[in-house]
Amino acid sequence: MKHTMITISREYGSGGRDIGHLVAEKLEIPCYDRSIIDKAAQISELHPDFIERNEQRLDNSFLFDMTMTVNVYKAQAAAIRACAEKGSCVIVDRCADKVLDRDFSCLKVFLYADFDERCRRAVSEYGKDEKSVRDLVKKTDRGRERFFRLFHETAWKDTANYHLCIDTGLFGIPHSAVMIEQAYHWMNEEKTI
Repeated sequence: MKHTMITISREYGSGGRDIGHLVAEKLEIPCYDRSIIDKAAQISELHPDFIERNEQRLDNSFLFDMTMTVNVYKAQAAAIRACAEKGSCVIVDRCADKVLDRDFSCLKVFLYADFDERCRRAVSEYGKDEKSVRDLVKKTDRGRERFFRLFHETAWKDTANYHLCIDTGLFGIPHSAVMIEQAYHWMNEEKTI
């Protein structure tokens, strides 16, 4: 079987991290999520805390933020490519779909869910505060959208960017993982046309 990367972009609270790890476990391939931060730190010599604070961050001080964000993006892109060169894997977010698009075979997935469902998940699964969770979900998604647009010419939620878009609120975490796993197998089948 050829090497295929599964890249998962997701709205905050849609369960992308959990789904990524489930898919990787079933396929017996590595899953890279927050570990990309450590790999990027090793490659770039930026501190992991610095990378975590500055990824997907474009706030008020735009010029400073943009410089930091570009440095973080370059470090993460190098780490993502290094992970992909090792073989098939799942990479959650960090614009991995666009970083790998030209040089690797990728199954590009976007996960989303109803806003209220994502807020409920953020409270129950991530332990976020009920009073401020709605603002947190909006702010996190806004940051992801800005980060994506800064480096790519298309919109983050544009379905044309992805092979598979799944409403995790409708299908749930386990079934969403099964759909991605099955799409991975279909993608790697010999085509007879």
